[in-house]
Amino acid sequence: MNSTNLSKLGLGFLLSSMSLFAVDANMGAKVIDTKCTACHTGAIEDGLSRISDQRKTPEGWYMTVSRMQRLHGLSLSTQEEENVIKYLSDNQGLTPDEIKPFEYVLDKTPNFQEAQADTMLSEMCIRCHSNARIGLQRRTEGEWDRLVNFHVGQFISFEIQAQARDRDWFGIAQKELVPYLEKTYGLQSKKWIEYKNSMKDYTLPSSWTFYGHNSLDGDFTATLSLEKENDESYKAIYEASYLNGKTFKAEGKAILYSGSELRVSLKDNNNKRFQQILHINPKESIIEGRLYETLHHEIGSSLKGVSDNKEVTYITKIYPSALKAGEKTKLVIVGSNLPKSIDLPKNIKVINQISSTKNRIEIEVVAQNISDTKAYDLKIGDIVVKNAIAAYNKIDYMKITPDYAIARYGEETEKIKKEFTQFEAIGFSNGADGKKGTADDIKLSQLPVLWNMKPYDEQAKEDRDIMYAGSIDRYTGLFTPSEGGYNPTRKLMANNVGNLTVTATYIENNKKLEAQSHLIVTVPKFVNPPIN
Repeated sequence: MNSTNLSKLGLGFLLSSMSLFAVDANMGAKVIDTKCTACHTGAIEDGLSRISDQRKTPEGWYMTVSRMQRLHGLSLSTQEEENVIKYLSDNQGLTPDEIKPFEYVLDKTPNFQEAQADTMLSEMCIRCHSNARIGLQRRTEGEWDRLVNFHVGQFISFEIQAQARDRDWFGIAQKELVPYLEKTYGLQSKKWIEYKNSMKDYTLPSSWTFYGHNSLDGDFTATLSLEKENDESYKAIYEASYLNGKTFKAEGKAILYSGSELRVSLKDNNNKRFQQILHINPKESIIEGRLYETLHHEIGSSLKGVSDNKEVTYITKIYPSALKAGEKTKLVIVGSNLPKSIDLPKNIKVINQISSTKNRIEIEVVAQNISDTKAYDLKIGDIVVKNAIAAYNKIDYMKITPDYAIARYGEETEKIKKEFTQFEAIGFSNGADGKKGTADDIKLSQLPVLWNMKPYDEQAKEDRDIMYAGSIDRYTGLFTPSEGGYNPTRKLMANNVGNLTVTATYIENNKKLEAQSHLIVTVPKFVNPPIN
């Protein structure tokens, strides 16, 4: 198989190509026993050299198997590759709490900025790749040491790069970094064994209900139905209903890895492909993750949900999060085992009971006699949700998300695709203290704004970045970068990069609110593995 091209699209694309093949972890074990043992000593039941000293996510094992094919001559069919990844993930995966801190990189959350890591780790490792790439694997000390040696042998120029040439990088890595990595991310076999034992009687629920949000269409409720196939995969049907009236449906295939990592490949009625990266907490029967376009991971939705058969009442989300005084609004409550009794504050009146199921309640409400913006508690059965919903009569200021973004130029007809940025404007109240940017500020709702751009600084103005870098949809906030390659009409025939300020303008009752975000339009990311 062409692992070089496939690596750009990752595990999800591999999964989507598997519809004609049976997924079988036991067959994966046989492939490992026949093909991998040509280089790795030992036996699969007793442990194989190198392989048995590591634990990874499905994406991590996908990258390893792809590298074996790319660099070491391993030859696997698509079916064999999927089965090997399934076996390794199920038997040497990560627990939900090990994955939790780094879900963002698996979800491909756009414009996510990692928290500052340990100084040594930042200088020695994270200058090239994410902290999450390190945190999403477990190795013995010997395996961490071999990984250091692999870096020196494979990436021969990195020791003369910044933050490496000014020190004994290899010496520091072996003497200080490897012990640190073993202490922080050691193999921890006992933890994995305890997790596997706790999952022996676990059965994947066949239906889930989600709350979701995307920056274009806002809040929505979605369902995911799973039907077990004859192999170790599931037929998946995903349906979403947006607060703005839009609907979405897609069908495809799902595979459960490690007992808690669900990967879903979907296709809608227009044959557009989507991926779902979902992380399950088996103890709580809750789930979270992301849905995104296969070819444009930056275009997608965040998801948080619960199993439909969860026996206790669980509130996933109440949306919208704010009601404008005097306006009739549909209020949606999403969760599990929802009671019919809902106690609203006296300022919020129910006009109509639209629908009610154990997973979703819809009512039409109106906020009345609102003098000041305030967040109200909501009582649903015996559960009190603190500050569940705000009622307001004015918006004090707004913010754009993301407040710092990166877009990349490219060619939609070629392998290197454009990377878009979807902006969103959110209204806020100053809160009780009347001051902007303090702890008591109240987040309100998504706002319909007019979008525009301007040069970020004098250099951007001089280089006419606004002319070359791309365009933003005035009404949706979607930024589309320009085409790739050098531009013969630009000074020095430069490419279509740019340094821009994105502006949002909201006008209501003759009051104008404005907000800004910083946008960098840069070159394509040519190396884009499943875990960056």
